[in-house]
Amino acid sequence: MKLYLVLTLSAAVVFLFATQLLLVEACNEAICAPLVSKCLLIKCCDCDMTNKGNCTCCKECQLCLSKLYSECCSCVGMCPPPNPEDSIFKSSSIEDLADPIPELFNVLTEEEDPELRWTSHSYPVHFNALSFKTSLEISELNVGKDHTDHQKFSVAGPYNCTVAFMSQCMSLRKCKQSCKSMGAAKYRWFHEEGCCQCIGDACIDYGLNEAKCIKCPNSDNDVVEEDDYIDIETK
Repeated sequence: MKLYLVLTLSAAVVFLFATQLLLVEACNEAICAPLVSKCLLIKCCDCDMTNKGNCTCCKECQLCLSKLYSECCSCVGMCPPPNPEDSIFKSSSIEDLADPIPELFNVLTEEEDPELRWTSHSYPVHFNALSFKTSLEISELNVGKDHTDHQKFSVAGPYNCTVAFMSQCMSLRKCKQSCKSMGAAKYRWFHEEGCCQCIGDACIDYGLNEAKCIKCPNSDNDVVEEDDYIDIETK
């Protein structure tokens, strides 16, 4: 009997060790290894998960993973493994700003800033894309009126969108504050470098998808702290 217990415990230890070795490459070992090892040991996640529509243990497995399901489901094959290229640092945050001041933004961006606090970029957008939405809104409010009443808004042709990239890296909160102080209508903050883009009211989108802050990052020491990746207060 003692020999049987020793062999059983030894097998369990070897199984857990092998499982943790596999988890090193597949998931976050510090977070997932203990829980996933437990779920595999008690056979909650011990089935073929290639066919999610006919997975006999998926329900029990997700219950076993509990609050760590999102972080650890890839460790047992229930979800695709995380893509290191698809991280928060490759994305950006955007927000519409209340009470923009287009005149102020235009004055600040029409010429190069003498102190290079920001750099301005203008690119053409087609006004008919904007007027299409405007025409729809007007037609909804003026049902029964002649169609020609709002046809005048459908003006095709280029219309310049102006954006300003702050030269220095900054936090999300400071980006919002800086763009509001310039009279911008929107902003885009790039997670990867902390680059801030202020967007004028003439833009129908959220500016350029590529960060163009000329002094960001300044050096290896000028890294945006993790605390800056916090949700800003909603309007």
